Amino acid sequence: MAAMDLGPLLNAHAYLRVERPPALWDADVDDVALVRALGEMIVAALIRGTNLGDIVLRANNVTVEPDPDAEAPGVPAPADYVALSIIGAGDWSPEMHWRLAGPNTPILVSLDLDAAARAAGIPYAYTRSEGEGGSVTVFLPRLAPTP
Repeated sequence: MAAMDLGPLLNAHAYLRVERPPALWDADVDDVALVRALGEMIVAALIRGTNLGDIVLRANNVTVEPDPDAEAPGVPAPADYVALSIIGAGDWSPEMHWRLAGPNTPILVSLDLDAAARAAGIPYAYTRSEGEGGSVTVFLPRLAPTP
């Protein structure tokens, strides 16, 4: 993979409502593959009836701690990640947890998004339904900070 400063990518999607922390970590992901996956995530929201101007692109720094009681399919492996979510209206069910190398992994939202996530090497993703909308979230490995 390669280092990707996600700031320019988020700025390029300013037609969406973008939410991000002041200091977003760099991700260890191929930029071209990620742009395709993000595009497919946006398409998933549009197909569910969300207007383009109402889509939210949320980026967060996430640390997953080891938890011996966690269900293996429901959580990503312990590590630091950058989570990218596309949030919109419509029915996002069924809720799912997706792993790149997981056994019996369901298709992630659509064949196109599934293929894009695999090409980007996204290790973990999930969908969530909430109220009258929902989201799809992908976890990108954090680029190891340089000493």
